[in-house]
Amino acid sequence: MPENFKFSKRPLPETDDLVIRAMVQDEKGAAFHPLTFTRERIDYVTEVSKGISGIALKNGVKIAVSMAYEELEQKVYFADLSASSVLDLRSVTGNAIKAEVPSLTRVFTEESSKEAKKPIVDKPLTIAVFARQEGELNFQMFSFIDTEVDWSSVDGAGNGRNGPYTSLPLRNRRGPFGDDEVIIDMSRDVFMELYSKAKLDGLEALDLREKTRRRAPGGPKISY
Repeated sequence: MPENFKFSKRPLPETDDLVIRAMVQDEKGAAFHPLTFTRERIDYVTEVSKGISGIALKNGVKIAVSMAYEELEQKVYFADLSASSVLDLRSVTGNAIKAEVPSLTRVFTEESSKEAKKPIVDKPLTIAVFARQEGELNFQMFSFIDTEVDWSSVDGAGNGRNGPYTSLPLRNRRGPFGDDEVIIDMSRDVFMELYSKAKLDGLEALDLREKTRRRAPGGPKISY
């Protein structure tokens, strides 16, 4: 043995947290790969069904475990770190749980933020207004469906008898005063904004009667 050669003791690395190994499904929901994480990264432990529990990480990853909820809770939160600082769950996760309960694995391992997108449905929108007779101050309550409007010809101006107004040409229908259009005392920009929001919200009715009703004679003109 060479002179001056000495054995030196190097302490083993210590940790204040439990290290956990598990098999996690990839983003495509196909293969499983090993993942190592610490206990502090766990958001919660839950029971999925009888004999099957789950670990949800704070980043949204969820792992199904073939183990009773109480047993997993004991192993995760009440582990004796002086005896072992590693909890290996690879044999009860991944393909092991998929073979036991195939339907639960995919559902529980998907990230919670990946919700199914709702289909966009263009619902007919019923619009209720107080229509004004052209060139007059006669008003009448009137309702119509947005599919009855010729949107390519919608027009507006700011010099009506009662302030800004919008003209809505109708297809195959007459307005309340026998014309082929509906005139409302509201600017085109404001009306289109309210209409667009109602469509985006998926509403079935848009009530504009209060905003388009007749105002007191001689009062200030409508600004919207």
